[in-house]
Amino acid sequence: MSNQLYVITVQGLDRPGLVAGISEILANANVNIVDIDQTVIRKLFAMFIIADFTSSTQTYKKVRERLIKKAKELNMKVSIEPYTLNEGLWRKEERKLILLTIIGKDRPGIVARFSNICAENGVNIERAKMMARGDTIAMELLLNTENLSVDFNGFKDSLHRASLGLGLSAIIQRQDVYRKAKKLVVCDLDSTIIQQEIIDELSAVAGVGEKVESITIRAMEGKMDYTKALKERVKLLKGLPVSALDEILKNITFSRGVEDLLLVLKELGCKIAIITGSFSYFTDKIKQKFDIDYVFANELIIEDGKLTGEVKEPIIDAEMKRRSIQELIEKEGIKREEVIAIGDGANDRFMLMEAGLGIAFDAKEILRKVADGVIKKDNLGGLIYCLSEFKDY
Repeated sequence: MSNQLYVITVQGLDRPGLVAGISEILANANVNIVDIDQTVIRKLFAMFIIADFTSSTQTYKKVRERLIKKAKELNMKVSIEPYTLNEGLWRKEERKLILLTIIGKDRPGIVARFSNICAENGVNIERAKMMARGDTIAMELLLNTENLSVDFNGFKDSLHRASLGLGLSAIIQRQDVYRKAKKLVVCDLDSTIIQQEIIDELSAVAGVGEKVESITIRAMEGKMDYTKALKERVKLLKGLPVSALDEILKNITFSRGVEDLLLVLKELGCKIAIITGSFSYFTDKIKQKFDIDYVFANELIIEDGKLTGEVKEPIIDAEMKRRSIQELIEKEGIKREEVIAIGDGANDRFMLMEAGLGIAFDAKEILRKVADGVIKKDNLGGLIYCLSEFKDY
C-alpha cells in the first residue's frame, strides 16, 4: 500500500475501554498512530487520531469496517477521512509555542476577546482547555506564534491589557518555561504576600504617614532611587518603640489565596523564598509561620528597645534582589526556567527578569512591561494552575 494517512475521529459518551477498543483494531492491522489527541468534557469523549496505513496488513476498507463495527458496540460515532500528505509531516513539527493561562471570574466574551487578539496578530490557537470552574475559572490556550505578525512584546502587552480590561489575570509562558516543573518560587513581601506596606504601617504609628507615603509612591513608580528612598523613610521612624512593631505584626493580613498557594508549593516540593526591601523583624515571623526556605530582607537597627532611624547595610534594593535570586538558582542547582518570581513594584523588575516566569502582582505599569504574567489582586492563588509540567504540549 502507498503512503497513506487518515484522520480518525471518535465521539460519544465517555466510558472505560474506548481508547483500547479503537487502538487495538489499528494495532492488529499494523496501522501506526503518528499523532493522537483525546479529551473528555463533562462526560463527552472526543478523540482524534492521525493513522499511517503505509505498512498496513489489511485493506483500508477492512480496517474501516472493523472500526465502524467497534464504534457501534461502544455506542460511539466514528469517521475516517483521508489526510492530505505534505512534506515534513513525518518529521516532528517545530513550533513556536506559548502557553496562555487566564484566571478570574467567569463572564461572557472571554474566549472571543483573546481569540480575536490572536487572529489579528497571526497567532494560531492549537488547544484550549478549561481547568477550573466556580468562583475562579482557569483556562489554558496553547498558542503557536510561528507566524506572529508583530513584535512579541507588543503581542504580550495586548494580551495583558485585554485581561486587565476584563478584570482577569493572564500569564504567558514560553515553551522552554511551561515544559519545566517549577522548583523555586520567589516572592516580594509588602503588597504581595501581605496586603500591607510595612513602612507605611510604621510611619502611620510614628505620625509621619504623609511624608513617608510621598517617598514610597515615587520609589514604587521608579522615580526615585530605592536605597535613598528607604533611608529617608527609615530616618523618619527614629525613636519608634519595638512594641509598635509587635502591634503591627499582630494585625498583618495576607493576600487572598496566598496561604493555599504556599501550602500547595510545599506539597509539590518547591522551595520558597522571600526577597524583599521590607524588614527582617517581620519576615522572620512569617518564615516560621509558613516554613519559608529562604529570606532576604533589610534589618532595622534597634537600640534600647527603639528604632535608631537607620537600616543595616547592604540594602536590599533592585540589584540586590537580582543577585539574591541568582545565588538561590546556583545554590539549588536549578535552571532559571524552573523559577517563578512575584512582585508588585519597580524594585522587583530585575528579580522578575531573572526568573523563567515573572509575575507582576496588581502592579504598576513599569513592572508589567517586563513581566510574563499580570495577576489581579484576588487571583494570586490561581498561580497554582501554572505549576504543572506539560510534557504533551
